[in-house]
Amino acid sequence: MSNKRYYYVDETGQDTKGQLFIVAVVVAGQYLEDWRKACEEIEKQSRRGRRKWMRTTPDRRLVYIRLALQKPLFAGRLTFARHADSRDYDSLTTQTIALAVKQTGNESHNVIVVDALPKEQWQDYSRRIRRWGAKVEKVRGVRREENDALIRLADAVCGFVREAHEGRAEMKALFDAALEQGIIRDLGR
Repeated sequence: MSNKRYYYVDETGQDTKGQLFIVAVVVAGQYLEDWRKACEEIEKQSRRGRRKWMRTTPDRRLVYIRLALQKPLFAGRLTFARHADSRDYDSLTTQTIALAVKQTGNESHNVIVVDALPKEQWQDYSRRIRRWGAKVEKVRGVRREENDALIRLADAVCGFVREAHEGRAEMKALFDAALEQGIIRDLGR
């Protein structure tokens, strides 16, 4: 049996023109259907549905993220890195992916799935991640995040981290507690 890991990646912050850029990486095990079912169950319970984080009402975002943080399957597998003062988004994204891979074992069977990454960039991302010292089997993109529950989870982690960073009280309190308990991990620490 292979020890395959899947890394689902999303980012936020290009609108800040380099002041703040957040990359979230959801580190999933080889049993992807269990992961997808868990995500879809949370989406249904929170009434968030398949919508992007920013298209979801604040109260539903809060319910969704609370449910996600309570899921034992996700503990320690929701990772992120915050970057500032740079617009080199591809380098920041690949560096964050490499950190996630290296901090979770760095076996050779790692599949990276990046939201909205065009096919023309798949090989470039593979090379960049390897240059950072991480092992990668393949990199691919997902055209529309609404089509993949794990990319939607990565989108939610990005939104959650950003809202906490920007000072939304309820999100900040949840974020601080989740970080302290190791449920969510800061790759930059």
